[in-house]
Amino acid sequence: MNNITTTAKPYFDTSCIEVFQPIGPFYVFKIKATKLVNLVFSMAAYSQEGKLSGVQRKLREDRIKEIGLYCKSNNATFPNSIILSANYKKSGEYVNDEDIRWFVSGERLIIPQKIELASIIDGQHRIEGLKEAIRSNDFVDFDILCSVYLDMPFSQQAEVFTSINFNQKKVDKSIAYELFGYDLDNTDKQFWSPDTLAVYFARVLNNDNNSFLKGRIHTAINGNVKNQDWFVSTACIVECITLLISTDATKDRYTIHQNSFINKGRKRLKSIKSDSPLRALYIEGKDKDIFDIVSIFLSKINSLGWFNSKDLVTTKTIGFLALFEILRDILKDKEEKVLTLADLAFLDNVEIELLKKSEYSFSGIGKGQLKQVLLG
Repeated sequence: MNNITTTAKPYFDTSCIEVFQPIGPFYVFKIKATKLVNLVFSMAAYSQEGKLSGVQRKLREDRIKEIGLYCKSNNATFPNSIILSANYKKSGEYVNDEDIRWFVSGERLIIPQKIELASIIDGQHRIEGLKEAIRSNDFVDFDILCSVYLDMPFSQQAEVFTSINFNQKKVDKSIAYELFGYDLDNTDKQFWSPDTLAVYFARVLNNDNNSFLKGRIHTAINGNVKNQDWFVSTACIVECITLLISTDATKDRYTIHQNSFINKGRKRLKSIKSDSPLRALYIEGKDKDIFDIVSIFLSKINSLGWFNSKDLVTTKTIGFLALFEILRDILKDKEEKVLTLADLAFLDNVEIELLKKSEYSFSGIGKGQLKQVLLG
């Protein structure tokens, strides 16, 4: 334990919780975002004389912008902690000056000065996203949960980073669509993002007795039984439908939920450029018109017998994606966004023998091959 060696008021002083784990103790605390960004730094991982000198991956600007938008939304939340290691400079030099180093006294964490002395072990994109949001004029400050190791060397920081990012199972995207951020029953429809509307359509298509996909849209939630004949995932159907109404569903979702006195819900998206053909119908809340178009399209595919066998590529994810990309392009060329069977008559010329799944790789290449076959 350290003692404060100066009478000056510390930059930050807060209560903390000490947590003991096999790798060593760390301290959990909260801090305002505007304060936190002045105290932390990240180092890109690279090899120097055979040693790992940093623990972070290359920053993705698109991800930072997405998080920046999210930070300004009225439902922003970061329940997982930013993980830090304090008392090292950017150069890697250990800090032993007690006038500036972080320390714990009793049950309080003391940060004496406004100096970047905490390396980010995990959370660099969240930090950079917060910085992006703070630079704007409409950011509302909020608490950030942090966990900090004191005096942990970079080599050990890298071990922690590896444990967090590579030893944990990736969450199935279909579960995310069903469980996280898509509260259909308790959210006003005007605040439904493009992928939220797509989740709703997927539910209807999977449960409606008149749907050609009834019982064929699988989710990874425990208890959901896979159709023994063929099925596609919720994530697949969501991606297909989203193609028709958004080119960046993540950006749309954050924009819809931003704090703003101008417009509400979907109408906030009018200023965002998108060439998705049914975008205007979506923004205007004409969800039934969108669903009718999807239903007409699926009806046509079913009438051709393309849903009749699990051996056909049209019952696979790449088949659905190829079909909906073609639908998107058809609608782009139509001034009036109404789909007729005449628009789909060219599909009658496709021989079903050409659609056997064994002829296609389940990848982007396979999808491209299928589109060529369908378009003749």
